Amino acid sequence: MLKDITTSSKTHRYVRVQVDWETVRTGDVIDLGGRGFEVVDVVDVSDTVRGLRFRTGQSLTIHSATRLSAVRAVERR
Repeated sequence: MLKDITTSSKTHRYVRVQVDWETVRTGDVIDLGGRGFEVVDVVDVSDTVRGLRFRTGQSLTIHSATRLSAVRAVERR
């Protein structure tokens, strides 16, 4: 999954996070079926629904009850 992230490991560290419709960000790499999908766009569909578009061109709609595992690049301090 980490090979899909283009951020430098010299300036960032990678942490596993759980994301939902409120906390998902572009750049997150979502684990779906053991494959990593990098989020390139997040769109509000309604008050509690967001659409995610991945680097692969695929998309996923998540609801307020959805929880997903992801890897996120965090700046080193």
